[in-house]
Amino acid sequence: MPHGDTTAAVDLSSAAIAATVSRDGVRVPILIDGRLVMPPGVVIGPTGHLYVGVDAATSIPADHRFVDDPTALLGKTALTDATNAAPTDPVDLLAAVLRHVGQHAAHQIGQPITALTVTIPPSWGPRRRHQVTEAAQRAGLPSPALVTAPAALAAHATTLGHPTPAGSCVLVCQADRHPATLTVLHTTDGGYTELATRSLDDAPDLDRLITDHVIHTATGDDDPLRAPGDDPATADDHRALTDAVRTARQLLVTQERAPVLLPAPRQPAIITRADVTRAAQPVLDQIPRAVTDLLDAADVDTGHLPTVILRPDPTLPSVAEHLAHTTGTTPVLVDHPHALTDGALTLTAHHQPAPRATAARLPRVRLRISDLTGTLLIGACSLALLVQAVLTADITIHNTWVVGARTSLPQLGTAGALAMLTAIAIAHLAPTTWLTGTPTTPTEEPTTGSLIRRSYLAAAVGGTITATLYGLATGTAFSFDYTSYLKWTLGGALPLAACATLIAATAPRIPAHALPHWLTLTRPAITHAATAAAGIWLIRAAYTLSTPIDLTGMPGLASTIGAALLGTATALTVSRTRTIRLITTPGLTIGYALVISYNTHSALIIGYLVALTWWGIRLTADTLRLAFPHTGNALRRLIDRPGN
Repeated sequence: MPHGDTTAAVDLSSAAIAATVSRDGVRVPILIDGRLVMPPGVVIGPTGHLYVGVDAATSIPADHRFVDDPTALLGKTALTDATNAAPTDPVDLLAAVLRHVGQHAAHQIGQPITALTVTIPPSWGPRRRHQVTEAAQRAGLPSPALVTAPAALAAHATTLGHPTPAGSCVLVCQADRHPATLTVLHTTDGGYTELATRSLDDAPDLDRLITDHVIHTATGDDDPLRAPGDDPATADDHRALTDAVRTARQLLVTQERAPVLLPAPRQPAIITRADVTRAAQPVLDQIPRAVTDLLDAADVDTGHLPTVILRPDPTLPSVAEHLAHTTGTTPVLVDHPHALTDGALTLTAHHQPAPRATAARLPRVRLRISDLTGTLLIGACSLALLVQAVLTADITIHNTWVVGARTSLPQLGTAGALAMLTAIAIAHLAPTTWLTGTPTTPTEEPTTGSLIRRSYLAAAVGGTITATLYGLATGTAFSFDYTSYLKWTLGGALPLAACATLIAATAPRIPAHALPHWLTLTRPAITHAATAAAGIWLIRAAYTLSTPIDLTGMPGLASTIGAALLGTATALTVSRTRTIRLITTPGLTIGYALVISYNTHSALIIGYLVALTWWGIRLTADTLRLAFPHTGNALRRLIDRPGN
């Protein structure tokens, strides 16, 4: 499989770290330590060893230090304390985080990271931006392209169907990190320009406010918890209570009430959504004034804001309602954990799209007889099944008139399907072979996309015509009504013809670097088709005592062998995954051999037809995925959104 550039995007602007990798136009969310997002915390051991991805609620040994978020230390002096005389450089801490994320990304994708994009808060200037670049270099990663979080959110909202016209403005609110941030962006043809940004710096700590509320409502006047939170005697209890409040706030996202566990021996307390709303009211009250000041600073008014984007905090209620009331526009909620990394990749993608098959020209060689061997084999199998079905038919004649003709209709359907598969196999050769060698005429060589479109359209038409002729020829051979035979031959061919038509329409959009991989995926499984045809031939021969059973005898053994071959071909056609094949092939091979009988053989053949149709559908899906990678990502984001 060819490998193009592999770009990793890492989000450093949210409360948790997320990463996405773009490879060959396909974006893959990265699991970090088995999680979609990773806590930014870092623990420093007594020997200087760094442990990354540590949650704030994790208990650590007394001789270890915990850093809640290394990015909060950027732009400051090196970290030191009384237990460790050697200071710790914040850039080293961030480098450890990036190195850990990069290793997971490279391992999951199976190739090195060749480009890096990092999302950062909009307030970061040259000093912290330089430190991020230095941290990436220390982590052994490429020098990063830096994208501000509001711009990344706006770009991601565009992929969700909320584009912002060039020349207009967009208001972005990030409520998921303390303090909440409001930013106005101006949309340009090349991206976004930041006009103004403001943080709600005076916003209180909700966890602290709710903790104080719980203490004063659930404890007595003489309770030690009422001492200040920085009192060493009660510091651990205050920390545990704050963690319990944070957990309860998460529970309130999906329920009206939640328990708060107070340090023993105290009884648990109960908080409600109303308690959180009251605690958050000072934050919510700031929103109208903050938006007004922000728009004044950006020199725009609400009429210039066709879109308002909110990155919500599930534990902070009513932000969307306050924004909608202030701006007159219902906010677009962007809450997917990889929204920022996906948007950053969209912004840093090349402005000039990668060459597609419509403009590419793959190397081509002269067509040889050996290239046609497999195609001719499938065609021969198709014709053999047709001839056998005709020659072994049970024809009823009354007064010289044919009044009935019984044959294997599913076998006729398979013959029609293999005729279409033969046409697809020929079409597969067109983009990489010449019919008679390199032309000497001055006419321009057709592009690979043009060859794919023409060949697969010709395959759809040619295969359909051949299947039609099969049905008509069967009726003519029997001197009987051809309708039922035509239905089966076309029924086997038309699904594959529809797939070939879709491939012809979409394959020219595949990026040029992905064409060799696509050609590998679309190579027809000739051996599987030949195996299925051999199995169907043996089954039919066994039940009609025709060639070769009329010479060898043992029809029971022949039908069993034929069913086993058909089961093997069905299993191999259904999946390309080696593990699935190892599981299903023995099962279907043995199962088909055990259940084969005159009454069941038609159903087994229909099973193979279904498998062959599934092969065509899967091939079409692979083509669409390569041709429209970003559309697939947008659909997955919509499907995966919470609440859907």
